[in-house]
Amino acid sequence: MEIPEFNILNWATVGNALLDKARNILINAHSDQLRLLTGRIPSSIVPPDEAIEVVFAGQYGAGKSTILKQLTGRDDISVGAGISTQLAHRYDWNGIKVTDTPGIHTKIRPDHDEVSYRAIAEADLLVFVITNELFDSELAQHFRKLAIERDKAHEMMLVVNKMRRCSNGNSPEAQETIREDLRRVLLPFSPEDLRTSFIDAEAAIDSMSESDEHIRVALWKKSGFEYFVENLNDFVRSKGLTGRYTTALYSLEQVLQEALAQESTGDADIDSLEELLLQRRRAILETQERIPRAAANEIQKISSKIREEGRRASELIHGSADQEAVNREIQAAQNRVQQYSEELSKSVQNVIGTQIANLDERLGEILDSELAKELIPRLIHRIEDQDISLEAISNMKTISNIASQLGTFLIKNSFKAESGTLAGLSKLSEYSGTPIHKAVLEVGHFFGKSFKPWEAVKWTRGIAHAGRVLAVAGTVLTFVLQIKDDCDATQLENDLRENRSTIRNGFNDAAHVIEMHYEEATKAYVASILTTDLELIDQQLEEIRNMQQQRSNTYNNLISLLKETRELISMLH
Repeated sequence: MEIPEFNILNWATVGNALLDKARNILINAHSDQLRLLTGRIPSSIVPPDEAIEVVFAGQYGAGKSTILKQLTGRDDISVGAGISTQLAHRYDWNGIKVTDTPGIHTKIRPDHDEVSYRAIAEADLLVFVITNELFDSELAQHFRKLAIERDKAHEMMLVVNKMRRCSNGNSPEAQETIREDLRRVLLPFSPEDLRTSFIDAEAAIDSMSESDEHIRVALWKKSGFEYFVENLNDFVRSKGLTGRYTTALYSLEQVLQEALAQESTGDADIDSLEELLLQRRRAILETQERIPRAAANEIQKISSKIREEGRRASELIHGSADQEAVNREIQAAQNRVQQYSEELSKSVQNVIGTQIANLDERLGEILDSELAKELIPRLIHRIEDQDISLEAISNMKTISNIASQLGTFLIKNSFKAESGTLAGLSKLSEYSGTPIHKAVLEVGHFFGKSFKPWEAVKWTRGIAHAGRVLAVAGTVLTFVLQIKDDCDATQLENDLRENRSTIRNGFNDAAHVIEMHYEEATKAYVASILTTDLELIDQQLEEIRNMQQQRSNTYNNLISLLKETRELISMLH
């Protein structure tokens, strides 16, 4: 029986272990410079105030605490009959925050609703739990309030617990029957939209203490808990929450790079060249972190405007409203959403342009620094003194002399042949002046390379691609000016409520799709422009370090740790 792992728990655990390992290596290093770098290592993979928060909410007595107990393995979570959870309890769980809330609409304790809603507002991920008896009318109203009015549907998973109570247990047949019953309540969403899981948390817990292997496996299978955890992991990936775990890892990677630079090659010029590369790397890395944050602020402003349009449009729908007038207002609201999307395209480009301009200025300062001004002329003389010719370069793979290796490195990285080999060096004849001088000068200019191509990135996103908001235009709205009897009045109110929900959800969904588009577009830009350059720098740093003839134990430990850090970053991406 294989118990699945909640991935974000693993990321936090592995990441924190890497941070601890780095601290131990550096604090015990042979030099003061290396020991000083210890203070720049992040304290944890995710700071407490930024940790992902998973909130369990929903029906009274649905087994939220039991699910949470099984998921976390914590013994201090109380379960049992009655109201197990009186207040919202937050548990720090290896870099994650999980919150257990009182039941919504308990009738016994209506004050619990307020406690739960406060916790829900802060959730990155909301797990809404009901039993196999599903929704009554009042619980359904609470659910729809969260999913549609508060726009939590995109952050919500639905869990149907206590499936052993079904006549045929937690079987595919029972799940399909419940899934069809749910569709009416969940509209305009579906059970699939909410990653609905069918579980029995008590069966999962019982399987942990069962001594008979066959019974244990059967209980675990009936619990459905494995599929539930898979859904959690899929949700975390789709929400892009992994980004919170890479921030500290990128900082660790930079510290390790600088620590490696402290382990000198024994050649001052190579060490200086390595230092300039590291300065450029740090400038790009910091910009890589700033761009998504700056873009997110603009995205949030616009998405809030779009959601407000939906709220206002839904309020137009009432029993005495004029249908033609309402449709005109909804169309006007849709047009404004189109304008907001175009505004966002421009504002995102502006904030990125500002960040890139700042980066270009900083790279120019690196090129104009005293270190660069002193190093480049020295490199020119060193290469001239070595009398490196095109013929000699072609045979340099067998040369171990550091000065010769440096010459090869400089020329190869100045005139990057498409094939990645030294064959491209024949193009040196196309340049006027001394070829070697040109090669060294090109390496120097590398430190001030411009990132202007950002202007070619396309950010436009029309409302035609903004999800369910389009369906609003085709909605048949119910308007009755005269109500004949109570039955008609009840039906009218139900219809109007359904229409208001459809309108709100359409605009909420448009906001969500636009958020996702611009967040993904920003990530794609960073990956295509900045990440590519970082990878090139890392490749060059590795080449420089391969020139070192003797390496200390500290050096080897740092290289190994750098590899582990990059592997975790790669896995998260």
